[in-house]
Amino acid sequence: MSLDPADLTSDTSGLTKEQLESLDGIFQGTYKAKYPIVGYTAARVLNEDGSPNEDFRPEDQPHFQIRDEF
Repeated sequence: MSLDPADLTSDTSGLTKEQLESLDGIFQGTYKAKYPIVGYTAARVLNEDGSPNEDFRPEDQPHFQIRDEF
């Protein structure tokens, strides 16, 4: 829950299995249970040059379920 700029990253490659499970539990129990997915960040939808990422498919994203979109 740190807001330190050094801690604000989406890179989870250095986390242990237990830390990843904890994050998934927080995501599922706190956010996923309460809030539907209504959009995605530009980092997922756009290429680095700002053009649309034609390969982006919401159904291929982690934790996506069709019912979440309705």
